[in-house]
Amino acid sequence: MAERFLRWTPAWFAYNLALVIALLGGFVLWLPWMLAARKRRANFLARLGFGIPPVPHPEGARTFWIHSVSVGETLAAAPFIRSIKNTLPDAGITISTVTLTGQETARKTVGESASAIIYFPFDLPFVCGRFLERVRPDAVIILETEIWPNFLAECASRGIPVAILNGRISERSYAGYKKAGWLFRRVLSNISFIGAQTPEDASRYSELRGRSDGVAATGNMKYDMAVPEISPALFRIMSAVRQGGGKWLVAGSTHEGEEAPILNAVRDLGREFPDLRLLLAPRHPERFDRVERLCESIGMPYVRKTACMDGAFPETARVLILDTVGELSGAYALADVAFVGGSLVPVGGHNILEPACFGVPVMVGPHMDNFREMARQFTRLEAVDVVESAGAFGEVLRGLLIDKERATGMGKRGQDLLAASRGGTERNIRKIIEMAGSATP
Repeated sequence: MAERFLRWTPAWFAYNLALVIALLGGFVLWLPWMLAARKRRANFLARLGFGIPPVPHPEGARTFWIHSVSVGETLAAAPFIRSIKNTLPDAGITISTVTLTGQETARKTVGESASAIIYFPFDLPFVCGRFLERVRPDAVIILETEIWPNFLAECASRGIPVAILNGRISERSYAGYKKAGWLFRRVLSNISFIGAQTPEDASRYSELRGRSDGVAATGNMKYDMAVPEISPALFRIMSAVRQGGGKWLVAGSTHEGEEAPILNAVRDLGREFPDLRLLLAPRHPERFDRVERLCESIGMPYVRKTACMDGAFPETARVLILDTVGELSGAYALADVAFVGGSLVPVGGHNILEPACFGVPVMVGPHMDNFREMARQFTRLEAVDVVESAGAFGEVLRGLLIDKERATGMGKRGQDLLAASRGGTERNIRKIIEMAGSATP
């Protein structure tokens, strides 16, 4: 077995020295950024462990700490968390996220299943130790790729088994981890089980870990997502437009550099498709105001969703800015075409299954590193259109609006692929029950 990354080892000292240097070196940059917004200040203090009460433990039952970074991971975790509760009804579950939107999503989707919903700690030894003393989990489950050396070392020193589920390693991350192989081989040895999304991911984990035992390709749990429900207020707005003969392009989880080409394309297609409307959902709430100003500068009439809660979408508006959290997934139900953001710019993409589950034809950009296998499958089956550059957005969108038969076929193939790829959640549940030993400690 490879040497574990534990406290007081040379690897531990080297990592924490680098961490201290980075924190001190970036102090003048991150401190003003953090102090500028109340939400960031609250997040910062919570991740240091302030205000976190001891987590209740059900007597005679296993307790699990499940970590999901943000919205996408939390939505993928929902069926898994419900399956744990169905299998072990008395189990205690603590859910952690890093982002505010992740917290809100967790409360909305799985709040009834959780003993506590908290922020994940900063990767500092004394902070991680404090969190573990409050939560006292029997096992920790980390979704996707969150490798925090100090947190894992603190778990190992307490004998707490850790599993990574839905694990993935992009080509870029893999190259970075290999450069620090002396560190990550020890860090990954603190993990009891790694359930990877694909055989390629499993192979990369095994190579970085230095051994293949405890690593398996168990599938992508995001395929097991429940069909999202659209909020009544958003349904009234969007359905009123459709009943009047309008069409919706839903551009979800967009990032800086994506909204402008989308808005320009919709504006330029206005003469040919006067009834086309755009629902624009920026990924980060702090960008709502910036996107509003962008609409003004481009000359696109818009309305914010929170400004038309009565369900009345102004006849003159071309754009609906979705300035709420947790409603995007359901909005795809009334889309005629969907674009999933984070892909026209090199962010890595977001989850294309949300529109696919409704049979909606999907557009993405070329940067789908975070969902490379999913994108590969959809592309192979011609269930997605890849927009190779920002300038090509309008052309690809126009093609889908003109060729309705092709668009319908794309949506149907994506929906069928999703249905055929389910099962990862159940495979991971079996592994976790096996790792935990039994339902009673």
